[in-house]
Amino acid sequence: MTPRASALPSGTPLAFLNGGGELGALMRAKDWSETPLGSPETWSGSIKTAISICLNSRFPILIWIGKDLRIVYNDAYIPFFGGAKHPAMLGEPGRIAWGEIWPAIASMHDEVGAGRATWVEHYQMFFARTVPHEEVYVTFGYSPILDENGRRIEGVFCACYETTEEVVRERRLSTLRHLGARSAEHRTVEIACREAAEVLDGNPLDIPFAALYLSNEEGGGARRVAGTRRLGERAAFPAVHPIRDVVAADGPWPLGLVAETARAAEVTDLPSRGCQVTTPLWSDPVETAFVLPLKNANHQRPAGFLIVGVSPRRIIDAGYRSFLDLVAGHIATTIADARVLEEERRQAETLAQLDRAKTAFFSNVSHEFRTPLTLMLGPLGELLAKPEGALAPDARVLATVAHRNSLRLLKLVNTLLDFSRIEAGRAQACYEPCDLARYTAELASSFGSACDRAGLRLDIVCDPLPEPVYVDHDMWEKIVLNLLSNAFKFTFDGGIAVRLEAAPGGAALRVSDTGVGIPAAELPRVFERFHRVDNRKGRSHEGSGIGLALVQELVRLHGGTITMESREDHGTSLTVLVPFGTDHLPAEWIGGSRSLSSTASRAEAFVEEARRWLPGPAEEPAEDRSPVVEDAQAAAPPTEALDARILLADDNADMRSYLVRLLTGQGWVVEAVADGEAALAAARRHRPDLVLSDVMMPGLSGLGLAAALRRDPHFTEVPILLLSARAAEDARVEGLGMGVDDYLVKPFSARELLARVKTHLVLAGLRRTAAARVRRSEARLQAAIDLVGLSPYSWDPATGALEWDARLKAMWGLPPDAHVDQDVWWSAIHPEDRPLVEEAVGRCIDPAGDGVYHVEYRAIGIEDSVERWVSTYGRTTFENGRPVEFTGAALEVTERKRAEAALRESEERFRRFAEHTADVLWLADLESGGIDYLSPAFAQVWGMPADDMPDIASWLMSVHPEDRDAAAQAVERVGGGETLVLEYRIQRASDRAVRRIRDTFFPIPDLDGRIRSAGGIAQDVTVDTGLRAYVVADGDDARRGLVGTLQAAGYEVRAFASGQAFLKMAGSLIPGCVVFNLGDAGGLAVLSELRAARAHLPVVALGTSGGDVGFGVRVMKAGAADFLELPWTPESLLFAVRTALAALRAEADRARGGDEARSRIAGLSGREREVLEGLLAGGTNKTIARTLGLSPRTVEIHRARVMEALGARTLPEAVLLATAAGVRPADHGGNAREARHPSGKPAARGPPITGER
Repeated sequence: MTPRASALPSGTPLAFLNGGGELGALMRAKDWSETPLGSPETWSGSIKTAISICLNSRFPILIWIGKDLRIVYNDAYIPFFGGAKHPAMLGEPGRIAWGEIWPAIASMHDEVGAGRATWVEHYQMFFARTVPHEEVYVTFGYSPILDENGRRIEGVFCACYETTEEVVRERRLSTLRHLGARSAEHRTVEIACREAAEVLDGNPLDIPFAALYLSNEEGGGARRVAGTRRLGERAAFPAVHPIRDVVAADGPWPLGLVAETARAAEVTDLPSRGCQVTTPLWSDPVETAFVLPLKNANHQRPAGFLIVGVSPRRIIDAGYRSFLDLVAGHIATTIADARVLEEERRQAETLAQLDRAKTAFFSNVSHEFRTPLTLMLGPLGELLAKPEGALAPDARVLATVAHRNSLRLLKLVNTLLDFSRIEAGRAQACYEPCDLARYTAELASSFGSACDRAGLRLDIVCDPLPEPVYVDHDMWEKIVLNLLSNAFKFTFDGGIAVRLEAAPGGAALRVSDTGVGIPAAELPRVFERFHRVDNRKGRSHEGSGIGLALVQELVRLHGGTITMESREDHGTSLTVLVPFGTDHLPAEWIGGSRSLSSTASRAEAFVEEARRWLPGPAEEPAEDRSPVVEDAQAAAPPTEALDARILLADDNADMRSYLVRLLTGQGWVVEAVADGEAALAAARRHRPDLVLSDVMMPGLSGLGLAAALRRDPHFTEVPILLLSARAAEDARVEGLGMGVDDYLVKPFSARELLARVKTHLVLAGLRRTAAARVRRSEARLQAAIDLVGLSPYSWDPATGALEWDARLKAMWGLPPDAHVDQDVWWSAIHPEDRPLVEEAVGRCIDPAGDGVYHVEYRAIGIEDSVERWVSTYGRTTFENGRPVEFTGAALEVTERKRAEAALRESEERFRRFAEHTADVLWLADLESGGIDYLSPAFAQVWGMPADDMPDIASWLMSVHPEDRDAAAQAVERVGGGETLVLEYRIQRASDRAVRRIRDTFFPIPDLDGRIRSAGGIAQDVTVDTGLRAYVVADGDDARRGLVGTLQAAGYEVRAFASGQAFLKMAGSLIPGCVVFNLGDAGGLAVLSELRAARAHLPVVALGTSGGDVGFGVRVMKAGAADFLELPWTPESLLFAVRTALAALRAEADRARGGDEARSRIAGLSGREREVLEGLLAGGTNKTIARTLGLSPRTVEIHRARVMEALGARTLPEAVLLATAAGVRPADHGGNAREARHPSGKPAARGPPITGER
C-alpha cells in the first residue's frame, strides 16, 4: 500500500487519520498492511474514533490495539519515549515498546482485558529517555475500547501525564524541612552534622551518599565528622582529607578549589577515581558527585564541605543544583547555630568559674575586712563611752560619724560573707525553738522611732503560734531587719505593717507597705543578686542590691519560701513561710553550735542607717565631717573667697553635711539637697555657679541631672562635677560623655576637691566673659548681616543636611518653618543654571581645589514660582582629604540683575546710536587726561583712527591754534561742573581740510558728586558749497587750462599729474567731481580701478574718439559720468561738472536720510522693531498681533511709538524712512504681504534691524 503522508479528503474512510501533527503524518505515511492490524480502512469504528481523539488531543494519550497490543500515540506522548524510541515504536507490540516496565503494567492490562478500567497515581517508572534508566513518575488510567456492539474489547485507551517534577520537588522539600527542623535543636557541631547526615540518608533517590567534612581551625585539612550509612570506612572518604586546589591521586575531592572559590565543584567519572559507590535502591554505580562549601558568615573560607553523590537516574539540571545548594546552606546554618551554642556554653562555664572564684574571694576578703573593722569599732566605742567633757565636742562628732559608717561597712561585709558561705555550701545554722511572735515583734519595734520621725504608721501584729518554730536567731534577725529596712526606704506616705500568724504548714511573716511599689516587668528579678530597679524613687540610692537575695537564701536555709506581691505606686507585700517542726531541717544543726564566726548584724546598724535617710536638722550638724582620706582643714590652705553659689546634691546625709562644711569654709554659698529631682528644681529657682553631685541617687541620678541641665540652654555654661564610688574608666567616660566637666572618685582628698571646684569656678568665669564677648560679636555680625540682607547657611556634604534661615527660605519661595534638605535646594535651581551650580559645587568639595564656592544663579520659588537671582559665596572645610562641612552666605541680587540688564540695554542703545549718528560722541577722564571713548563718526570728521587720539592733549593739538586756548578753558569749565557749547576749528588729518566743529561739553559726576569725567557731542558744522573738482592731466598746459576754467567758475580745485597719483589719494578725498584727461592720464584702466575702489567720485572724462562711435559708450561703462570730445569748451565742461555734482549731492541726501532713520530705529525696543518689520511686510494690527502672540491693542501702542521715533506722520512716510534705512520686512511664513514703497513699487530689502537672524 502506498504511504499517504498528506492530509486525506474528508468523507473518505481514512479521514480519521487527519490532523495530529507529527504523529498524524507518520500514521498516514506508515504502511499498516504490513502489520497484523491491516489496512486502516478495515479498522473498526471504535478504534478509528479512539485514534482520532488521540491524534487531535494535546493530552498525552497511548492506544494499545489488537491482540499483541500494538502502539499508537500522539505528539504529546513523544517525551515519554524520548529520542531512543520515537518514532520507531509506532505500531510495534507493547511488550517491545515498553519492555522495561512490562512486568509492572501487565497486570493492569489483565484488568482491562476483564472489562474493568484501572488507574494509578505517581507511578514510578524508569524510561530509557535522557539517561538509560531515567526515574519517571506518571499518573495514568487504562480504559477498554469496546466494539460497536459493546461486547468485544478491541484495544486499550491510556490517558496519562507525567508528575515527575511534582514528586521530586515534594521529596526534596521534605528533606529541607527535616534539615530545618533539626537545626533548631541544641547540640554540638558533631551531633548537628551526624543528624544532618541522617536526614540526607532518608532521601537516597536524590542523595545516594553524602559525607560531611569540617575544616580544621588551624587550617591545612578537613576531618570527616559524618556520612550516610552506605559510606562506611571507604578509602575514598578518609578521616582527614587534605585541602588541595586540584584533585589529588589519593582522593577525588577538590576541597582546596572549593575553599578558594566558595563555589560548588562537580566531580565526574567517580569509579575511575576510586570511588565505588552504588545507589541504595538500584545498585547503579554513582558516576557524579558535587563538593559544596559550607559557608561561614564570619570568615572567607568555608566552615566545612558537603560531598554528595548525584542519582544516575536523574538529570543534573538547575533544579537539582539548587536543591544541593539549599541542603548545603541548611547544614551551614545548623553548624553556625551549634557553634554559637557551644560558645555560649563555654562562656557560661567561664562565668560559673568566675562566680566561684568571686565567692571564694568574698569569703576571704570579708574575713580580712572584719579584723580592721573590729580595731576601728572597738576604739571608737571606747571614745564614745567616755563621759561628757572627757572628749572635745568636735572630736565626739568625728568619732560618731566614723562609728556610724563603720557599723554600716560591717553590715555590708557580713552580708557578703553570708553570701559567700551559702554559695560555697559552708553556711552554718543553729536552729532552736523560739517564741517567734515575741522575737519578731521586738525586732520590728526597733524601727518605731524612725517611722515616727518619717511620719509613717508602723503596725505590728504577731499572734502566738500553735507550734514551735525552729529558727536561727541571727538569720531570722537579718530576714526581718532587711525586709523592714527595704519597706522603710521606699515608703513615703501611709505606713508599714508587720504580721506574723499561723498558716497551713508553718508560720507566715508578712511585711507590707504603702510605698512606691515595683513595676510588673521587674518582679521576676527582684530576688536576683545585685539587681536594682532603675529610676525607682527611694529615700536613698545607697545599697548593694543583695538584701532581698540574701533574705531568699536565708529563708531557703529554713526550708521556707518567700513570695512578693507588688503594684507600682500602691505598695509591696513580702510573705515568708517557715514550716513548723524540725523534719525539714538538718539534724546536725538543730540545737548545735557554730564552728564559724557569727555574722549577726545588730538592729542598731539598720535603724541608724534608716535615720540618716531622713531630712532634718538632726542629720546635719554644722560640725559634722565625713571620713574621707584627708582632713579638709589640714589638706586645703585658706583660699580667697569667691562670690559663687554652689548646688550640692548627695543622698548620704554624712557626706552632704561634710561637703557643706568644707565648701562654706571657703566662703562659697552652698545649697544642699538629697536627690537629683530636688537639685534640678533648685537650679531652676536660682541658677548656680557650679553643681556638685553624687552619681548614685534615688529618682534622678547624678548622670540624669547632668543630662537634664545640659539639655537646658540656660545651664550650658554651668560647670558640673560628679562624685562617685565607681572607679572604672568606663564610668568616668560615661560621665564626661554626658557633658560633665569633672569626675572625682571616692575616696578623695579635701585638697583635691577644693582645688577642682575653685579651678572650675575660675574657668567658668573666664568662659562667661568669653561668651559675652562672643555674643556681642555675634550681635554685631547679625546686625551687619541684617543690614545687607545676607543669609548665612551650612551644608553637610556627607548627609546632605542643610541649615537655612528664614530669609534664605524666602528666596526659595518657602515659609520660615519649611523643612529644607539637599533635594529642596536643587529642585528650585533654574534648569539652565543647574550645570553651572553643579560644576561650582563639585569644584569646591574637590580636595585638590581651594574649597571656594562662588556662583550666581536663578532660583524659581517652590511655592510662589517667582524667579530670583541668588549670589552665594562659601568655603569647604576638609578633614583628612574629605569634605566635612560647607559654610557660606547667600544674597538675593534680583534687583541688581535687573539694573545690570537695564544698563546693558541702555549701553546697547547708546552703542547703536553712536554707530549710526554722524556726530562724534566722546567720553574723557578729567583726572588722568585720557579719552575713554570716541564714536565711529570720529574717523570721518577728524580724518584719523580713534587710536591716534588717546588723550585730551592730543585733541587740543588737533584744534586750530587760534581756537586752542578757548578749547582748553572749556575743559577746565566742564571740570568745574559747567555745561557749555563751544565752536572751534580743526584741520582734518586725511586731507588737511579745515573743518568747523560745534562741541557740547557736559560733566559726569560720580556717586559721591565729584566731577572726574566729562562727555560731549561734536558736530561737523562746516558749510560746504559742494563746488569741488579734481583735475587729472599729464600735460602742464592741459592741466593749467582746466584748473583755470574751473577756478574762475568758483570751484575749489586740486590737480594731479597722473592717474596713478590720483588713485593713491582717492580714498581720502572729500566728495567732488573728477575731470579726467583720458589721453595722458592712464586711459580706461584708471577709470575701471576708480570704480572698483568705490570712491564715490563722479568722473567727467575728456578724450578723442577718432571717429569711433562706440568709444564714448565704452568710456561710460568704464565708470565715467559723462564724456566730452576734445577739444572741450568752457561751457560744455562746466555744464558736465555741475550735472555730476548735482547727482552726487542727491545721493548724499539720500544717505543722510538713511543714517538718520537708522539712528532713530536703533533706539527702538526689540518688540517695537518686530512691529516695524511687520508693518513693512504689509501686516495689519491683527495679523501682526497673531504672529507675535500679542493683542491688537498692544500692537497699536507699539506702532504709535515707532511712528513717533521715526518722526513720521503717516504710515507710507514711516515705510519710506525704514526702507531708506535698509530695514527688511518680516517673513512670517509667506503670510505677510510684500512691503510696498509709497510709489507703489516693492520696498527694497535691506539687512534686518537686529542684524543677522
